[in-house]
Amino acid sequence: MRQERREDQKKSRLLEFLGRVFGAALLFGLGLFVSFFVGFVLFEGYVGSGSVPVPDVRNMTLLEAINKATRLGLRLEVERVTSDPGAPPLAVLDQNPPPGARAKRNTRLQVVVNGTLSEGVPVTPQKGQVSLPDVRGKSLEEAQSILEGSGLRVGRVVEVSHDTLPRGYVISQNPASQTEVAPGSLVHLLISAGKGGGTGEVEVPDVVGLRLEEAQEVLARNGLVVGSVEEVSSEGRPGGIVVGQNPQAGELVPRGESLRLQVTRAQERPQAEADGRKTLNLRFVLPSSQNPITVQVVVQDELGERVVYEREHRGEDLVEVSALTKGRGKVTIFLNGYYYWEKKID
Repeated sequence: MRQERREDQKKSRLLEFLGRVFGAALLFGLGLFVSFFVGFVLFEGYVGSGSVPVPDVRNMTLLEAINKATRLGLRLEVERVTSDPGAPPLAVLDQNPPPGARAKRNTRLQVVVNGTLSEGVPVTPQKGQVSLPDVRGKSLEEAQSILEGSGLRVGRVVEVSHDTLPRGYVISQNPASQTEVAPGSLVHLLISAGKGGGTGEVEVPDVVGLRLEEAQEVLARNGLVVGSVEEVSSEGRPGGIVVGQNPQAGELVPRGESLRLQVTRAQERPQAEADGRKTLNLRFVLPSSQNPITVQVVVQDELGERVVYEREHRGEDLVEVSALTKGRGKVTIFLNGYYYWEKKID
C-alpha cells in the first residue's frame, strides 16, 4: 500500500513538473511571436515611410500622367512610342512599375505612349495663314524640306524609340496636320530612334556660336537636351547666342543628357516704343515638383514666333518674364516641353 502511495506521489510530481515546463515554453513562444510581430510592423512602417503607391496612369494623356507622377514625387519617362490606331493620341498604353506597387520617391515611372496623331479637320486657311502639311512617316530631311517649302520652320526635334518606324523618321508633329498657322511658325517633331533606340552614349556636338533655337535642334538630333540656360552680358553681340556649354564638345555622355548653356543677354532697344512695340510682363508660380522644371515662354505676334525665355527652375518657384511684343498675338508657356498655359496679346 505504501509502495503504491509513493508511486502516485512520484507521478503527481512528474506531471506538475511537466506542466510547469509546458507553461514556461508556451509563455516563451507567445513572447517571441509578439516580439516578431511588433518588429515586423515597425519594419514595414520604416520601409513604407519613404515610398509611395504607384498610380495607374494607363489611358491618361501623357500630360495628365506627368502631372500625376510629379505630384507623388515620381519621375515619368517615355520608354518608347508605339502606334495603336485604336487608342487616343499621346495616350499612355503601359507602365512600369505596375499600378499599386510601392516605389521610393524619385523612382522612374516608365511608360509606353501611343504616337499616332489623329488627322486634323480640313480647313480653309484664312488670309495670310497656311495649312500645316502632314510630315508623319517622312524622314527628318524630307519633313524639313516640306515644311520650309510651305513657309514654316522646324522647331523642337525629340528622338525616342519606336517599334516600327526606322531611325530618323517622323512619328508625330505639333501642331497636327491641316492646322491653320501663321507663316514662319515652328513645327515640333517627334522622330524615331529605331526599335530599342535612345540608349547608349553619344558625342556632344559643338553648339557655341549658334542661336539658342539652333542649338536645341542640333542637340535633339544627337539625342541630347538643353538643361539650364544662363544669360551673360556680351556687348556688341545679339541676344540668344550660345557662348558656352557644359559638357564640352567631343565628350561622350549618356543619350538624353542635359547640357548647361550660356547665352548672350538680349539688349533692350530704346526705340522700341517708337516702333509700336510694348513690354509684356509675366509673373506666375510653378506647380509643386520634386524634379527640375524647364520653363519655356514662346511669343507669337507681328514679329513672328520666337522663344523669349527658357530656363530651369524648381517647383513652386516664382517666374518673372519681360519681353517686347508688337501687335496682336499670343504668349504660350511650356513646362518640360509640354503645353501649360497661354494668353492673348492685344
